[in-house]
Amino acid sequence: MKKSKFEIQLRLREGYPGPIHFADFKIDGQSLYDRYVKEFDFVSCLGWGSEKFQQEHIGRLILQGKPDFENGKNSIYICPACADLGCGAVSVIIEMDDDIVTWSCLEGGGELLDSRKQFHFDKESYVEQITSTLGLGGFGFPWTN
Repeated sequence: MKKSKFEIQLRLREGYPGPIHFADFKIDGQSLYDRYVKEFDFVSCLGWGSEKFQQEHIGRLILQGKPDFENGKNSIYICPACADLGCGAVSVIIEMDDDIVTWSCLEGGGELLDSRKQFHFDKESYVEQITSTLGLGGFGFPWTN
């Protein structure tokens, strides 16, 4: 099994409801935002919002919290105006074992976004990258700043 390199990159999205600094996901050096998400006008769920909001999303993505979809999927990009999943989301199934994290079924707008079935990451690096996003883009919601 080939492990992909998982990284986080601080990004800026301009637009409604205001500029948002967020933590973008990069897999093997390629931004998922640039590759799949710009057309949806979402931002990742990490690096912005209140401290509680950020902690909840970090916990979810390292499987210390429940998935936010009933089918077991976790949102990774969400609406920047309200963070409501009813506006749509890009989601993924996350599985973790002793040393590997697997993302599968990358989906947005009800469609599979990548023909690859799975991405595998080193667990220690993945958890470190995800947890490093706390406060990355600041605290607070753009519409309250």
